[in-house]
Amino acid sequence: MSELEPLEYETGTAIRDYDIIDITSTATGYDVLLDINLDSGYSLTRTKLEITHEDLQGYETSEIEEGIKYALGFFGQ
Repeated sequence: MSELEPLEYETGTAIRDYDIIDITSTATGYDVLLDINLDSGYSLTRTKLEITHEDLQGYETSEIEEGIKYALGFFGQ
């Protein structure tokens, strides 16, 4: 882990789209491996996202793909 203090930012860049590489079930939920493309033109490759069963309940879904969308900020109109 880094010894650096976290920086506070007002806002970041939006996620343009993402690709699900792998979904692994765990005792507490899911580990998801993603490639994420940002609106800034940069990308995050092989990024790990952890979603718990409790997170899915909060998103009111049992589908992990829907949970990923909600966790990344893709909400329906």
